[in-house]
Amino acid sequence: MVVTESGGGLCIGGFKASGARKGKYGLALIVADKVCRTAAVFTRNKIKASPVLLDMGKLGNGFQVIAANSGNANACVKEGMVDAERMCHLAAEETGVRVENVAVASTGIIGRPMDLDLIEELIKEAAGTLSSSPDGSSKAAKAIMTTDTMVKELSVEYKGIRVGGIAKGAGMISPDMATMLCFISTNADLGRNELQSALAEAVDESFNMLVIDGDMSTNDMVLLLSNSSKKCSLADFKHALKYFTREMARMMALDGEGATKYLEVEVKGAKSREAARRGARAIASSSLVKTALYGENPNWGRITAALGSITDFLFEETDIIFESSKGRAVVLEKGEAGDLKKAREVLGGKEIKVTVDLNMGDSGATAYGCDLTPEYVEINAGYS
Repeated sequence: MVVTESGGGLCIGGFKASGARKGKYGLALIVADKVCRTAAVFTRNKIKASPVLLDMGKLGNGFQVIAANSGNANACVKEGMVDAERMCHLAAEETGVRVENVAVASTGIIGRPMDLDLIEELIKEAAGTLSSSPDGSSKAAKAIMTTDTMVKELSVEYKGIRVGGIAKGAGMISPDMATMLCFISTNADLGRNELQSALAEAVDESFNMLVIDGDMSTNDMVLLLSNSSKKCSLADFKHALKYFTREMARMMALDGEGATKYLEVEVKGAKSREAARRGARAIASSSLVKTALYGENPNWGRITAALGSITDFLFEETDIIFESSKGRAVVLEKGEAGDLKKAREVLGGKEIKVTVDLNMGDSGATAYGCDLTPEYVEINAGYS
């Protein structure tokens, strides 16, 4: 049995959502029919935004409501925690849920005070249009977009297990998550510890292997809420959840700021999983690799240089392959250069897969990213 994609995003049954926007601010509101078992993964940045700190302290309560704003990060400001708590109270008042079961999230400019009057207005508007339809999920997804150019939402089903969600993220994306938010709903009836272990594992193989620009945000979070309505095995849930998070990571890479090409890097034949992870991330993170991708330049030396900066490998045993809709090209085979003319043709595709086989062991890992373009510089030079 395979995982099937279905419509609805967050609204998989037992969840409602909506969103509202005004100017640069947006507000997504997600409400479950009951308090949910909750799992979460937060940024590892030493500087954490106030909503992250607040949610970390309340996680054990279980969440029923998520209120997430775009346009302001609520990070590195004097009244940040006061504003985050006020946002919780506003969402609790509008939804009739206890404040201890409300999570908040923010994304946007760092270092500016929140406009709580506008946040209150948007919460009221979103609360008045909550819906269990796919439209409700889409409104929520659109409300948290900043430099995103595409809505990121998905729902999947596997053996009756449903996993749905929305996300945002297009820049400040590096291993250990990103300026990214992801809110996930599920019906899986599992204990909180099981949900947490499954989420941590899924995030480690997807969002933590995602690189747009190498910058780590203060605001990252992934929240998973389960209404526990479907008995299932942990293994089956992990299978569905990993599919979901991989696809969401892929959407973020496809929508990287200014990106013209999607990059998937698979390192295999490594001595250990960690060596493969380090190698894949190093290649996907390399500015020289990313600019070569933009220029459709099959300079495989940049790949080996990135790899050698982070892990041991034998150049004379290594194979490198490029693949896209334009075909397949072996650019390095056991240390011998391949067909670069064909490689340049392959790089003309929009979605590029680079496979590096170290031929040293049985471990592998995959990282996700995109090219680096002049438009990326333009977007971030003017982002304020």
